[in-house]
Amino acid sequence: MHLTLIVSSLNSGGAQRVLSNLANYWSSQGHQISLITLDHPKTTPFYPLNSKIRLFQLNKNNSESSCIKRLTSLAVRFISLRKKIQTLKPDMIISFVDIMNITTLVSTMGLKIPIIVCERTHPKYYKIPFLYHKLRLLFYPKAARVIVQTESAAHHFKNFKNIFVIPNAVPQPATTKQDVTSFPNHIVSVGRLCPFKGFDTLINAFSNLHPYYPDLTLTIYGEGDERKNLEKLITSLNLEDKISLPGSVKNIEEILAKANLFIFPSHYEGFPNALCEAMAVGLPVIASNCSGNIDIVQDGIDGRLFSIGDTEALTKISLELLQDPDQRVKLAQNAKKICDRFHAERILDLWDQVIDKAIKK
Repeated sequence: MHLTLIVSSLNSGGAQRVLSNLANYWSSQGHQISLITLDHPKTTPFYPLNSKIRLFQLNKNNSESSCIKRLTSLAVRFISLRKKIQTLKPDMIISFVDIMNITTLVSTMGLKIPIIVCERTHPKYYKIPFLYHKLRLLFYPKAARVIVQTESAAHHFKNFKNIFVIPNAVPQPATTKQDVTSFPNHIVSVGRLCPFKGFDTLINAFSNLHPYYPDLTLTIYGEGDERKNLEKLITSLNLEDKISLPGSVKNIEEILAKANLFIFPSHYEGFPNALCEAMAVGLPVIASNCSGNIDIVQDGIDGRLFSIGDTEALTKISLELLQDPDQRVKLAQNAKKICDRFHAERILDLWDQVIDKAIKK
Protein backbone atom coordinates (compact mmCIF):
# COMPACT_ATOMS: atom_id res chain seq x y z
CA MET A 1 0.00 0.00 0.00
CA HIS A 2 1.18 3.51 -0.80
CA LEU A 3 0.60 5.90 2.10
CA THR A 4 1.28 9.62 1.84
CA LEU A 5 1.74 11.45 5.14
CA ILE A 6 1.43 15.23 5.28
CA VAL A 7 2.55 17.73 7.92
CA SER A 8 3.57 21.38 7.63
CA SER A 9 7.02 20.85 9.15
CA LEU A 10 9.22 18.11 10.56
CA ASN A 11 10.56 20.11 13.49
CA SER A 12 10.86 18.92 17.10
CA GLY A 13 7.15 18.96 17.96
CA GLY A 14 5.15 16.09 19.43
CA ALA A 15 2.98 15.69 16.33
CA GLN A 16 6.08 15.48 14.17
CA ARG A 17 7.57 12.78 16.35
CA VAL A 18 4.40 10.68 16.25
CA LEU A 19 4.14 11.07 12.48
CA SER A 20 7.81 10.13 12.03
CA ASN A 21 7.38 7.04 14.21
CA LEU A 22 4.29 5.97 12.26
CA ALA A 23 6.06 6.52 8.95
CA ASN A 24 8.99 4.38 10.11
CA TYR A 25 6.65 1.65 11.36
CA TRP A 26 4.63 1.44 8.15
CA SER A 27 7.79 1.52 6.07
CA SER A 28 9.16 -1.40 8.11
CA GLN A 29 5.92 -3.28 7.37
CA GLY A 30 6.62 -3.06 3.64
CA HIS A 31 4.34 -0.15 2.73
CA GLN A 32 5.49 2.54 0.33
CA ILE A 33 5.68 5.78 2.30
CA SER A 34 5.81 9.31 0.90
CA LEU A 35 6.10 12.20 3.31
CA ILE A 36 5.16 15.76 2.28
CA THR A 37 6.02 18.93 4.21
CA LEU A 38 5.91 22.64 3.41
CA ASP A 39 9.50 23.12 4.58
CA HIS A 40 12.45 24.31 2.52
CA PRO A 41 14.01 21.36 0.66
CA LYS A 42 17.27 21.69 2.63
CA THR A 43 15.52 21.44 6.00
CA THR A 44 16.66 18.39 7.95
CA PRO A 45 13.93 16.47 9.81
CA PHE A 46 14.42 16.57 13.58
CA TYR A 47 13.49 12.92 14.03
CA PRO A 48 15.16 10.08 12.09
CA LEU A 49 13.36 8.59 9.11
CA ASN A 50 13.75 5.20 7.45
CA SER A 51 15.92 5.51 4.34
CA LYS A 52 13.12 3.96 2.25
CA ILE A 53 10.76 6.88 3.00
CA ARG A 54 10.54 9.43 0.20
CA LEU A 55 10.54 13.00 1.53
CA PHE A 56 9.08 15.87 -0.51
CA GLN A 57 9.50 19.39 0.91
CA LEU A 58 7.50 21.94 -1.08
CA ASN A 59 9.07 25.15 0.25
CA LYS A 60 5.63 26.69 0.87
CA ASN A 61 5.85 27.36 4.62
CA ASN A 62 6.40 31.11 4.29
CA SER A 63 3.91 33.55 5.82
CA GLU A 64 2.93 36.88 4.26
CA SER A 65 1.88 40.04 6.06
CA SER A 66 -0.63 41.60 3.66
CA CYS A 67 -4.05 40.03 3.08
CA ILE A 68 -3.65 39.79 -0.70
CA LYS A 69 -0.20 38.22 -0.48
CA ARG A 70 -1.45 35.81 2.17
CA LEU A 71 -4.35 34.66 0.01
CA THR A 72 -2.05 34.30 -2.99
CA SER A 73 0.37 32.26 -0.88
CA LEU A 74 -2.45 29.98 0.28
CA ALA A 75 -3.64 29.44 -3.29
CA VAL A 76 -0.11 28.51 -4.37
CA ARG A 77 0.14 26.14 -1.41
CA PHE A 78 -3.13 24.41 -2.34
CA ILE A 79 -2.08 24.04 -5.97
CA SER A 80 1.42 22.78 -5.15
CA LEU A 81 0.11 20.20 -2.70
CA ARG A 82 -2.56 19.00 -5.12
CA LYS A 83 -0.04 18.60 -7.96
CA LYS A 84 2.33 16.62 -5.77
CA ILE A 85 -0.47 14.30 -4.61
CA GLN A 86 -1.65 13.79 -8.19
CA THR A 87 1.90 12.84 -9.15
CA LEU A 88 2.33 10.41 -6.24
CA LYS A 89 -1.11 8.75 -6.64
CA PRO A 90 -1.24 7.31 -3.09
CA ASP A 91 -3.80 4.77 -1.91
CA MET A 92 -4.41 6.87 1.20
CA ILE A 93 -3.43 10.21 2.72
CA ILE A 94 -2.85 10.81 6.42
CA SER A 95 -2.56 14.46 7.46
CA PHE A 96 -1.44 15.85 10.81
CA VAL A 97 -2.45 19.08 12.61
CA ASP A 98 -5.56 21.23 12.13
CA ILE A 99 -4.63 23.83 9.48
CA MET A 100 -2.60 21.32 7.47
CA ASN A 101 -5.57 18.94 7.65
CA ILE A 102 -7.88 21.57 6.19
CA THR A 103 -5.31 22.47 3.54
CA THR A 104 -5.06 18.80 2.56
CA LEU A 105 -8.84 18.29 2.37
CA VAL A 106 -9.32 21.42 0.25
CA SER A 107 -6.38 20.56 -2.02
CA THR A 108 -7.64 17.05 -2.75
CA MET A 109 -11.26 17.80 -3.61
CA GLY A 110 -12.44 15.47 -6.35
CA LEU A 111 -9.37 13.21 -6.30
CA LYS A 112 -11.26 10.34 -4.62
CA ILE A 113 -8.39 9.42 -2.31
CA PRO A 114 -9.40 8.42 1.25
CA ILE A 115 -8.01 10.94 3.74
CA ILE A 116 -7.47 10.53 7.48
CA VAL A 117 -6.90 13.78 9.38
CA CYS A 118 -5.37 13.91 12.84
CA GLU A 119 -6.04 16.59 15.45
CA ARG A 120 -3.12 16.95 17.84
CA THR A 121 -4.44 19.51 20.34
CA HIS A 122 -7.77 20.00 22.07
CA PRO A 123 -9.87 22.05 19.59
CA LYS A 124 -11.89 23.68 22.37
CA TYR A 125 -8.82 25.46 23.73
CA TYR A 126 -6.52 25.81 20.75
CA LYS A 127 -8.13 28.45 18.56
CA ILE A 128 -7.46 28.56 14.84
CA PRO A 129 -8.33 31.51 12.52
CA PHE A 130 -12.06 32.00 11.89
CA LEU A 131 -11.93 31.00 8.22
CA TYR A 132 -10.11 27.77 9.02
CA HIS A 133 -12.57 27.06 11.83
CA LYS A 134 -15.46 27.27 9.37
CA LEU A 135 -13.61 25.17 6.81
CA ARG A 136 -12.93 22.54 9.48
CA LEU A 137 -16.64 22.25 10.23
CA LEU A 138 -17.36 21.96 6.51
CA PHE A 139 -14.57 19.57 5.44
CA TYR A 140 -13.89 17.29 8.42
CA PRO A 141 -17.12 15.30 7.87
CA LYS A 142 -15.80 14.52 4.37
CA ALA A 143 -12.67 12.82 5.72
CA ALA A 144 -12.54 9.03 5.95
CA ARG A 145 -11.66 9.41 9.64
CA VAL A 146 -10.89 12.23 12.06
CA ILE A 147 -8.40 10.96 14.63
CA VAL A 148 -8.24 12.57 18.06
CA GLN A 149 -6.09 11.52 21.01
CA THR A 150 -8.51 11.66 23.95
CA GLU A 151 -12.17 11.11 24.74
CA SER A 152 -12.51 14.75 25.80
CA ALA A 153 -11.36 15.89 22.35
CA ALA A 154 -13.74 13.41 20.73
CA HIS A 155 -16.60 14.94 22.70
CA HIS A 156 -15.85 18.31 21.11
CA PHE A 157 -16.61 16.75 17.70
CA LYS A 158 -19.58 14.75 18.98
CA ASN A 159 -21.73 15.76 15.97
CA PHE A 160 -19.24 14.16 13.56
CA LYS A 161 -19.78 10.46 12.79
CA ASN A 162 -16.22 9.78 11.64
CA ILE A 163 -14.38 10.45 14.93
CA PHE A 164 -11.98 7.81 16.26
CA VAL A 165 -9.78 7.99 19.35
CA ILE A 166 -6.17 6.83 19.09
CA PRO A 167 -3.85 7.92 21.90
CA ASN A 168 -0.11 8.08 21.38
CA ALA A 169 2.00 5.04 22.14
CA VAL A 170 4.27 5.21 25.17
CA PRO A 171 7.24 2.89 24.57
CA GLN A 172 9.16 1.21 27.34
CA PRO A 173 12.21 3.42 27.97
CA ALA A 174 15.71 1.99 27.77
CA THR A 175 16.65 3.90 30.91
CA THR A 176 14.60 4.30 34.07
CA LYS A 177 14.98 6.21 37.31
CA GLN A 178 16.45 3.84 39.88
CA ASP A 179 16.25 5.92 43.06
CA VAL A 180 13.67 8.56 43.96
CA THR A 181 14.28 8.41 47.72
CA SER A 182 17.37 10.62 47.75
CA PHE A 183 16.62 14.27 48.27
CA PRO A 184 15.59 15.95 44.99
CA ASN A 185 17.88 18.67 43.71
CA HIS A 186 16.87 18.90 40.04
CA ILE A 187 13.42 19.68 38.65
CA VAL A 188 12.84 19.37 34.89
CA SER A 189 10.13 20.23 32.42
CA VAL A 190 9.88 19.77 28.66
CA GLY A 191 7.83 21.56 26.02
CA ARG A 192 7.67 24.25 23.39
CA LEU A 193 8.40 27.68 24.84
CA CYS A 194 5.01 29.28 24.22
CA PRO A 195 2.40 30.89 26.50
CA PHE A 196 0.00 27.94 26.75
CA LYS A 197 2.73 25.71 28.20
CA GLY A 198 2.56 27.74 31.42
CA PHE A 199 6.27 27.87 32.13
CA ASP A 200 5.86 31.27 33.78
CA THR A 201 3.76 29.54 36.45
CA LEU A 202 6.52 26.98 36.97
CA ILE A 203 9.25 29.63 37.19
CA ASN A 204 7.28 31.66 39.73
CA ALA A 205 6.59 28.54 41.80
CA PHE A 206 10.28 27.65 41.68
CA SER A 207 11.12 31.11 43.02
CA ASN A 208 8.92 30.26 46.04
CA LEU A 209 10.80 26.98 46.55
CA HIS A 210 14.27 28.46 46.26
CA PRO A 211 14.43 30.10 49.73
CA TYR A 212 13.70 26.71 51.33
CA TYR A 213 16.03 24.73 49.03
CA PRO A 214 18.82 27.00 47.72
CA ASP A 215 20.60 24.07 46.00
CA LEU A 216 17.54 23.18 43.92
CA THR A 217 17.78 23.76 40.13
CA LEU A 218 15.22 23.86 37.32
CA THR A 219 15.81 23.04 33.65
CA ILE A 220 13.16 23.59 30.98
CA TYR A 221 13.96 21.82 27.69
CA GLY A 222 12.40 23.15 24.51
CA GLU A 223 12.43 26.09 22.14
CA GLY A 224 9.94 28.72 21.05
CA ASP A 225 8.87 32.34 20.75
CA GLU A 226 8.37 32.76 24.50
CA ARG A 227 12.08 32.37 25.26
CA LYS A 228 12.82 36.09 25.68
CA ASN A 229 9.87 36.63 28.03
CA LEU A 230 10.87 33.64 30.14
CA GLU A 231 14.48 34.81 30.26
CA LYS A 232 13.31 38.25 31.43
CA LEU A 233 11.21 36.63 34.15
CA ILE A 234 14.14 34.51 35.32
CA THR A 235 16.38 37.59 35.43
CA SER A 236 13.79 39.62 37.35
CA LEU A 237 13.72 36.87 40.00
CA ASN A 238 17.55 36.73 40.16
CA LEU A 239 17.49 33.03 39.32
CA GLU A 240 19.84 32.96 36.32
CA ASP A 241 22.14 30.55 38.16
CA LYS A 242 19.31 28.20 39.12
CA ILE A 243 17.03 28.06 36.05
CA SER A 244 18.29 27.14 32.57
CA LEU A 245 16.66 26.99 29.13
CA PRO A 246 19.05 24.84 27.05
CA GLY A 247 16.70 24.43 24.07
CA SER A 248 15.57 21.23 22.36
CA VAL A 249 17.51 17.99 22.85
CA LYS A 250 17.25 14.51 21.37
CA ASN A 251 18.43 12.47 24.36
CA ILE A 252 15.55 13.53 26.58
CA GLU A 253 15.05 10.04 28.01
CA GLU A 254 18.56 10.01 29.49
CA ILE A 255 18.06 13.51 30.87
CA LEU A 256 14.77 12.60 32.53
CA ALA A 257 16.34 9.56 34.18
CA LYS A 258 18.90 11.84 35.87
CA ALA A 259 16.28 14.30 37.15
CA ASN A 260 14.39 14.10 40.44
CA LEU A 261 11.00 15.67 39.78
CA PHE A 262 9.03 16.53 36.63
CA ILE A 263 6.58 19.44 36.53
CA PHE A 264 4.23 20.06 33.59
CA PRO A 265 2.22 23.31 33.95
CA SER A 266 0.31 23.50 30.63
CA HIS A 267 -2.92 25.44 30.10
CA TYR A 268 -4.12 22.72 27.71
CA GLU A 269 -2.74 19.69 25.91
CA GLY A 270 -3.68 17.27 23.16
CA PHE A 271 -1.83 14.18 24.32
CA PRO A 272 1.17 15.22 26.47
CA ASN A 273 4.08 13.13 25.20
CA ALA A 274 6.63 14.75 27.48
CA LEU A 275 4.52 14.01 30.55
CA CYS A 276 4.11 10.39 29.47
CA GLU A 277 7.86 10.01 28.90
CA ALA A 278 8.64 11.34 32.36
CA MET A 279 6.18 8.88 33.91
CA ALA A 280 7.55 5.99 31.85
CA VAL A 281 11.07 6.75 33.07
CA GLY A 282 9.79 6.56 36.64
CA LEU A 283 9.85 10.18 37.73
CA PRO A 284 7.34 11.55 40.24
CA VAL A 285 5.32 14.09 38.25
CA ILE A 286 3.20 17.15 38.98
CA ALA A 287 0.90 18.40 36.21
CA SER A 288 -1.79 21.02 35.76
CA ASN A 289 -5.35 19.71 35.62
CA CYS A 290 -5.84 20.71 31.98
CA SER A 291 -7.26 18.72 29.09
CA GLY A 292 -4.85 15.98 28.07
CA ASN A 293 -3.06 15.91 31.42
CA ILE A 294 -6.19 14.72 33.22
CA ASP A 295 -6.48 11.91 30.65
CA ILE A 296 -3.03 10.72 31.76
CA VAL A 297 -2.45 11.48 35.44
CA GLN A 298 -4.53 9.89 38.20
CA ASP A 299 -4.18 12.38 41.02
CA GLY A 300 -2.55 10.89 44.10
CA ILE A 301 -1.96 7.54 42.38
CA ASP A 302 0.63 8.04 39.64
CA GLY A 303 1.12 11.80 39.84
CA ARG A 304 -0.22 14.99 41.34
CA LEU A 305 -2.50 17.60 39.76
CA PHE A 306 -2.86 21.31 40.47
CA SER A 307 -5.21 23.98 39.10
CA ILE A 308 -4.11 25.63 35.86
CA GLY A 309 -1.99 28.72 36.51
CA ASP A 310 -2.19 28.41 40.30
CA THR A 311 1.34 29.23 41.43
CA GLU A 312 0.55 28.81 45.13
CA ALA A 313 -1.01 25.37 44.61
CA LEU A 314 1.98 24.24 42.57
CA THR A 315 4.35 25.54 45.25
CA LYS A 316 2.45 23.69 47.98
CA ILE A 317 2.40 20.35 46.13
CA SER A 318 6.06 20.69 45.15
CA LEU A 319 7.08 21.29 48.77
CA GLU A 320 5.02 18.29 49.81
CA LEU A 321 6.77 15.99 47.37
CA LEU A 322 10.21 17.39 48.12
CA GLN A 323 9.65 16.56 51.78
CA ASP A 324 7.98 13.15 51.35
CA PRO A 325 10.18 10.37 49.88
CA ASP A 326 7.50 7.71 50.47
CA GLN A 327 5.01 9.60 48.33
CA ARG A 328 7.63 10.09 45.60
CA VAL A 329 8.32 6.33 45.56
CA LYS A 330 4.62 5.47 45.34
CA LEU A 331 3.93 7.92 42.50
CA ALA A 332 7.03 6.89 40.55
CA GLN A 333 6.27 3.16 40.77
CA ASN A 334 2.70 3.64 39.58
CA ALA A 335 3.75 6.13 36.89
CA LYS A 336 5.76 3.43 35.09
CA LYS A 337 2.54 1.50 34.42
CA ILE A 338 1.70 4.05 31.72
CA CYS A 339 3.70 1.91 29.28
CA ASP A 340 1.12 -0.86 29.75
CA ARG A 341 -1.82 1.52 29.39
CA PHE A 342 -0.52 2.85 26.07
CA HIS A 343 1.45 -0.11 24.77
CA ALA A 344 2.88 0.49 21.30
CA GLU A 345 1.49 -2.73 19.77
CA ARG A 346 -2.04 -1.84 20.84
CA ILE A 347 -1.80 1.71 19.48
CA LEU A 348 -0.29 0.61 16.16
CA ASP A 349 -3.01 -2.02 15.82
CA LEU A 350 -5.64 0.71 16.20
CA TRP A 351 -4.00 2.66 13.36
CA ASP A 352 -3.90 -0.42 11.14
CA GLN A 353 -7.59 -1.07 11.81
CA VAL A 354 -8.55 2.49 10.88
CA ILE A 355 -6.54 2.39 7.66
CA ASP A 356 -7.94 -1.00 6.69
CA LYS A 357 -11.55 0.11 7.21
CA ALA A 358 -11.01 3.39 5.36
CA ILE A 359 -9.47 1.62 2.35
CA LYS A 360 -12.31 -0.92 2.21
CA LYS A 361 -14.91 1.83 2.49
